[in-house]
Amino acid sequence: MNVLELKLGMVCQTKKGVGVVSWIDAQDRAVYLSDLDDKERHMAVSFDELLDEPQLHQKGDIYY
Repeated sequence: MNVLELKLGMVCQTKKGVGVVSWIDAQDRAVYLSDLDDKERHMAVSFDELLDEPQLHQKGDIYY
């Protein structure tokens, strides 16, 4: 995944699971994700752990 495409609120796939980007730390090369169902649960992953998943959508239906 291209790190420059990261935006707050987008859904990302990682080796640890799926989450919503809540904070991007460029200095430490880390992304902080909140759980899709429980916004109080967070996980930190490095940029290297992000997976490119083009079919991963927001909760609503999106058509291209």
